Amino acid sequence: MNPVEIELSDKLNEYIQKLVDDGNFESTEAFAKHAIYWLAELYGFGEQYEGKSLSAMISEIIGSKAQVTTSAVQDVKTEVRTVVKDLKIPNKDLILESYSSSKFMYENAIFIACQFAAQKQGSPPISKEEFAKSLEQMEEAGILSRIQKGEKIMWKRNE
Repeated sequence: MNPVEIELSDKLNEYIQKLVDDGNFESTEAFAKHAIYWLAELYGFGEQYEGKSLSAMISEIIGSKAQVTTSAVQDVKTEVRTVVKDLKIPNKDLILESYSSSKFMYENAIFIACQFAAQKQGSPPISKEEFAKSLEQMEEAGILSRIQKGEKIMWKRNE
């Protein structure tokens, strides 16, 4: 096995440690291995799915079950994107920026990332209430999808 050393912000490190303390992971190393495993599977670099990305596999499954032509799907995607662009949702750009290249994030992780992004931009931090309202508006607009995992909430970026 090859050792890997990474630098984390204090807030991200505290969040990971909280997940460990809550019993979600045995250690920070276990969290890192789990995260790397799923990123590899998501992008098709893992061993389990023989080079196919999870998103491609999901698309194949959905595509095989749906009786919709590709052009119809393209038309719907175009219409949805047009509608979403016209919405004026507070903190939308800040929230989407916090995702970076991720598709899924826990709500607390998004909130912390938004605080860092606001700080980098020289903007005041957003309140938890304002943040929650923006997430709800983004869900209504189809930009994000809420996934409830017990008491924890995860958000999927739909773009």
